[in-house]
Order: sequence, then C-alpha cells, then structure tokens
Amino acid sequence: MNTTYLILIVLALIIIAALSVYALHLTRKVKAVEQRQAEEEAEAALNLRNKQLELVSDIRFIARSVLEAQCEITEGVLRLHYLIQALDPDTWLQDELTTLRQHYNATSAMPILDAYKQLSKKEQFRLDKERLTLEDQHKNAIERELKWLVSHSFPTVTLIQ
Repeated sequence: MNTTYLILIVLALIIIAALSVYALHLTRKVKAVEQRQAEEEAEAALNLRNKQLELVSDIRFIARSVLEAQCEITEGVLRLHYLIQALDPDTWLQDELTTLRQHYNATSAMPILDAYKQLSKKEQFRLDKERLTLEDQHKNAIERELKWLVSHSFPTVTLIQ
C-alpha cells in the first residue's frame, strides 16, 4: 500500500507541477497582452495629441490668414467651423465667437465649387454681393474674434497639454 500511496503522491506532484507550468504560461501571456494594450493606448493617446496639436495649428493658421487678408472671411469662417468642431465643439459655442457663428449660419448654405459654377451669372452676382455685404458688416467683429481665437488655449481639450 505504501507503493500505491507513493505512486499517487508522485502522480499528484507531476499534475501540480504541470498545472503550475501551465498557469505560469498563461500569466505571462496575459501580461504580454496587457503590455501590448498599454502600448497601443499610449500610441493612440500620442496620435490623438498630435492630431489635436495639428488642428490647433491649422485653426491658428487660418485665423491669421484671414486677419492678414490672405483668405476671404467667408472661406476662413467655413474652414474654422469645421476644424473647431473636430477639435472642441464647445469652443464654437463660446460667446467670444458669436459673430463667427452668425456669419457661418448666414453663409454655410451658399453653394460653392461646381454648385456655384452651375448658377447663372446673375445668381452668382447676387450671392457674391450678399456674401461681400455680410463680410463688410461682420469684418471688425470677426477680426476681433479671430485675434481671440489665435491666442485661445483650448483648455477643455484634455490630451493637448
């Protein structure tokens, strides 16, 4: 009977050792997956931060371009709306950008590119006159708002710091 007990004990030890090796293997596998996930999250955060910085740079570039008359007001406002919405939609709603929002709302439905070209010359003239009138009306306020936007730090964008 002692031999039977000895065989059973040895067999039990072999099973325990095999299970321990398997548990160690699984633990290492889990740690490798966790490390890979952490690296992917860090890379995603870095990519997001770089995209945010790129958007901020683009917003400031367009704002400066409008201020320096290198870009028409309406085109700048339309582009800024798109970029700000992509970066921080709450910024677009701030009181400091009231005139930009008004100008955007008044001009965003105007046809551009091929749709504009398909209009009659009379209709193109009417739209141009309307757009230029709006730009003249809003110019001073938009310039003030663009200066604010150039120096805005976008504090609600969390990964940007």
